[in-house]
Amino acid sequence: MTEATPPGAQQATPPGVQQAGAQQADAQQLLVRKAEQVSADLAAQDAGWQRGFTRRTFLAGAGMVGVAALGSQLVTTKAAYAASGLSNGNTLVTIFLRGAADGLRILVPASSELGVDYLRTVRGNLVPAAASMSPLAGTPGWALNAALNPLLPFWNSGELAFVPAVSTTGITRSHFQAQQCLERGSDTATTGWLDRALQQLGPGTTFRAVTQGSALPSALTGNQRKLVMSSLKNFSFPGWSGVAPQSEAAIRTLYRGLPGPLGEDVPTTLAALGTAATARAKAGAQNGAVYPSGNFSKALADLATLLRAEVGMQVATVDVGGWDTHTDEVNQLDRHLTSAANSLAAFLTDLGPARRSRVTVVVMTEFGRRVQMNANGGTDHGHGSVMWLLGGGLTGAAVHGKWTPLTAAALDSGDVPALNDAFDVLGEVAQKRLGVGSVTGLFPGHQFAPLNLAKTG
Repeated sequence: MTEATPPGAQQATPPGVQQAGAQQADAQQLLVRKAEQVSADLAAQDAGWQRGFTRRTFLAGAGMVGVAALGSQLVTTKAAYAASGLSNGNTLVTIFLRGAADGLRILVPASSELGVDYLRTVRGNLVPAAASMSPLAGTPGWALNAALNPLLPFWNSGELAFVPAVSTTGITRSHFQAQQCLERGSDTATTGWLDRALQQLGPGTTFRAVTQGSALPSALTGNQRKLVMSSLKNFSFPGWSGVAPQSEAAIRTLYRGLPGPLGEDVPTTLAALGTAATARAKAGAQNGAVYPSGNFSKALADLATLLRAEVGMQVATVDVGGWDTHTDEVNQLDRHLTSAANSLAAFLTDLGPARRSRVTVVVMTEFGRRVQMNANGGTDHGHGSVMWLLGGGLTGAAVHGKWTPLTAAALDSGDVPALNDAFDVLGEVAQKRLGVGSVTGLFPGHQFAPLNLAKTG
């Protein structure tokens, strides 16, 4: 039996806890002594340089190996930079729904004119009931899954549009192949289409291209400089805060005046960390925005903070996984849609009308799902998908592109046919919102045919 501690009485600290506390204190003292040693060595460096001391002999000195390693760590975190340059002030945010989201349950062809009667015969309860759909005014019968209702205000303000039946030449039903093809801008390119867009735009700021996540997406693969961050909170000088200022000073001094990539990238990295810290100090949702929980929401909140800080962001990417709904699609997909809609609505609200007028969001996925529901209440890999566009620079609330009313004869091997090309959507937004000029190099071999969904400027 365990004896209860009387109210107000302090419990005795267990021996194991005391030992852990002592070890932590020892570790902190050790770090302090190391930092002091670094400072002392730097003072010696200053004196050494005055006597012709070289970097090689300096690095060979006691206590410098750790600092040099820290510098290398900083510049290998995919934080690479360019000089300040020109921008038209607009930003393109691409959001990739990994796993192939089912477009037919997102943007529903809800009228007989669009093919809902056939859809009900092969999809069962995957076609939302009338009470679970929100008709889109001004269309011939398109409706949104009610899970996306948080986005309806932006339809009413002309800041939401869709393109159904989307794909491109060369797309297969392989997740990896389809994602690579869309993000590279062709099925043969070795760099990403966004990287080539950055090349055409010319030099930009440190934050010109930002990826929120743990890995660089294929769309940004290439030689152009970009920044990958798991979160704005974590984009800070590494190490314990008690010695971070001393360590940062050590790194700054160690690489000052040094020729070559390290001499350029380390000071720029430190400057970027300072910019991020300034932006982070002003973080916090504005205009009454309420972000839901989740990594996607946090990523968008970070982007909003950077956009408000006017750091020169031209391109940003965010990945969201979990859209491969082979089973129980109604619950799985609607749960994801609810989270995505609340996150996007918070992001747009947070920016406010003036700031988001310079931000265009494109939501895409690698391919659509089969039209017919499978035996597990889900759908298998299909073809034509749907793209969403949100924010500023759109020509208005609309469902763009071609559509053939769904019938058995109208399908492409059981799938929604590809009537609209994803590269036309991406190319038009890049051309009109970012000002990239010709999109021929962005999508090699593709005959560009804009859909009049975006405005120039």
